[in-house]
Amino acid sequence: MKALLARRNFAIGLGLVAIVVLAALGADWLAPFDPVKNNYRNRLGVPDDVFLLGTDRYGRDVLSRILFGAQVSLRIALVVAVVSGLAGGLIGLVSGWWRGVDVWLMRVMDGLMAFPGLLLAIALAATLGPSEVTVVIALAIAYTPRTARVMRGAVLVARSQDYVEAARAVGARTVRLLHRHVLPACAAPWVVQQTYVFAIAILAEAVLSFVGVGPPPPRPTLGSIIADGRDNMVEAPWIALSPGVAIAMLVLGLNLLGDGLRDALDPRMRRVVR
Repeated sequence: MKALLARRNFAIGLGLVAIVVLAALGADWLAPFDPVKNNYRNRLGVPDDVFLLGTDRYGRDVLSRILFGAQVSLRIALVVAVVSGLAGGLIGLVSGWWRGVDVWLMRVMDGLMAFPGLLLAIALAATLGPSEVTVVIALAIAYTPRTARVMRGAVLVARSQDYVEAARAVGARTVRLLHRHVLPACAAPWVVQQTYVFAIAILAEAVLSFVGVGPPPPRPTLGSIIADGRDNMVEAPWIALSPGVAIAMLVLGLNLLGDGLRDALDPRMRRVVR
């Protein structure tokens, strides 16, 4: 932790992510208005001391919608990162250690990676129907191959190390080799990869909601709030810009966190502090 906090990129990223996450977690107490209640008398209200970020075309408070929308977006991205991390990690571990199944598993992963992840997610979400579960399934399928590839490469490097060969020579079983020697060596690249998947999932969820295949209304998400404001960019630009700033803070913060983790966990860079 001391090594992480000593790195400026990690500290800045942690601060940006913490601001958005804490605001989302405290939405029930911080949101000044109901995020789904219409109030046409305040339609397209400019930001003021009552509506800090203005109102949308239905008179709904933009700040309240962003706070509750961030909850949904963060929850989806977190589940996608966990599911794709576990599935991709297992596939990469099996593929990298048992070479007999490597060619078959990796051809399946290559087939999925042949499609752009976002387009594959949109196609799956449109086929299964708009819902939060659908978005999670679509994004997890789209980004599991990336994690599997990273994990496979880490396992291939770890299994060729001298300490693994020495443990195998003295009779260590496969389970012990994987648990004690291979998985600890693969933990760092896996963790760093999932921070990037988290960031990509936030962007992808926003795109899915923007095109109408994300969680259905009236539940707000950051992407759906931007979609609501696209027709009023001239007279009310704050509707779309405010959630865009929240997405930018999250993605930038997560990428800086990933960079800091990579630098701190890489033994070759531990003496280099930015």
